[in-house]
Amino acid sequence: MPDHPQEGPTTHRLGADERRRQILDAALTLFAHHGYAGTTTKAIAREAGITEGLIYHYFGGKAELLVELAKQRSALLLEVRSLLRDEGDAPAARTMPRIARGWVELVRHQGDLVIMLVSEAHAHPEVGAAFAALLDEVRGGLQGYLDRRVAAGELRADLPTAVAAASFLSTLLMFFYTRAELDDAAWEVEARRFTTALLDVWLRGALAREDAP
Repeated sequence: MPDHPQEGPTTHRLGADERRRQILDAALTLFAHHGYAGTTTKAIAREAGITEGLIYHYFGGKAELLVELAKQRSALLLEVRSLLRDEGDAPAARTMPRIARGWVELVRHQGDLVIMLVSEAHAHPEVGAAFAALLDEVRGGLQGYLDRRVAAGELRADLPTAVAAASFLSTLLMFFYTRAELDDAAWEVEARRFTTALLDVWLRGALAREDAP
């Protein structure tokens, strides 16, 4: 590790915050696509267009990069809070489609971060804690909305809202995770089709009903 890292001749000088962001973005891309173990600091430097020494200048190494990236869940949480807050107490039949589509698009937009959190959660306690906290807050926000709709009499009184919220969000998360490599056009078609089908099951149920006399 060089004592005085120098930037390569093809890189321009950036402020410290911008340089840190450049390195983190490169690390996130590679962690998401190749995993933490499959990514080297040399590869991160190549992706960022910098010398490897600059990574050690701004961070303690690859492990610190992973921890810093896990902390970025705060930006995703802000977007989730905004999504749930904006829905207020509108009827579930109108609100749940918006939440479903908003959640899958939000996860798509933050795809590399989500993939990294899911992939590394079991191997790295800091990442696992960050991912668990993210899911808990999202589930809690949706559960709060469902509780209000139960109180309003729109949803059945015995609805297990914690389970309903968790299953709804995790199903959409799994949809993203299994289709993350789709291009934008295919993603839009598949996401619309899947969320429509999920909402039909979620709002109408799966049991056959006898026709009303």
